[in-house]
Amino acid sequence: MTSTLLTLSAFPEPDVFYKDYWNKKPFVVRSGVPSSILNNLITADELAGLSLEDDIRSRIVQTAGWVCEYGPFKENKFSTLGERNWSLLVQDVEKNHPKTKTIIEFFNFSPCWLMDDVMVSYSTPGGGVGPHLDSYHVFLVQGAGKRRWKIGCDRLSNGKYINGIDLKVLAEDFSGNEIEMNFGDVLYVPPYFAHAGVTMEESLTYSIGFLGPSISELLTDYGHFIEEKNVLNKRYDGEDLNYASAGEEMSMEEVENFRGSLKDILDNKFFELWLRSYFKNDD
Repeated sequence: MTSTLLTLSAFPEPDVFYKDYWNKKPFVVRSGVPSSILNNLITADELAGLSLEDDIRSRIVQTAGWVCEYGPFKENKFSTLGERNWSLLVQDVEKNHPKTKTIIEFFNFSPCWLMDDVMVSYSTPGGGVGPHLDSYHVFLVQGAGKRRWKIGCDRLSNGKYINGIDLKVLAEDFSGNEIEMNFGDVLYVPPYFAHAGVTMEESLTYSIGFLGPSISELLTDYGHFIEEKNVLNKRYDGEDLNYASAGEEMSMEEVENFRGSLKDILDNKFFELWLRSYFKNDD
């Protein structure tokens, strides 16, 4: 069944947001972010300046052949790109441009402890990064200019991508809705909903992304925590071994002993202490 992209005049109340939209379906809020906030965020020239710095993650995407180049860039790079069909994308802008961090406060109804970063893109007419999927939640806030977006009707579980390029661009079209985004409009896209934006007028877009960790990332970090704190890090000594584990194969009983040891460190009070510190944003 094909769904229609909902266009709202205001953000849903928090309980409605989590019940009906979060991780379920995209929506657009017209004039969702006021000009009093947007006018104080990073400008195109300042964004280009950040992309020249060594410790900033940035890239330039050209739609012709979907060419992707990674920064830092030389100042004369932008004069070689022309006036159409390219975009500059810069990560972690909220960490490097304090005024841009203020946009986060406007999304306090969302789980800010899951926020990954604020990515900002400057795009010329015809520019974009192609139709794609993200594994994270994102609010796309339109600054200056206009962009046309196509958003998938449902989650796309098995996307096929164009081979031989650095970007993950979907190779096939997807069913969706199209909408034009203007100054202050906000688009929410849940994970794995295909979407594609094309710039109509020179524009800035602010992407507030919410990315959850993988299980392997959590286990690795928790392991580092208990090692650094010197807690719960008892070395296995085979205390309960018996003849069933003699030779090359351990017994099922010993497998369960290992499982129980891992469960014990997850049930411990230190797990909550670590988990809250893991998601705490000190920036």
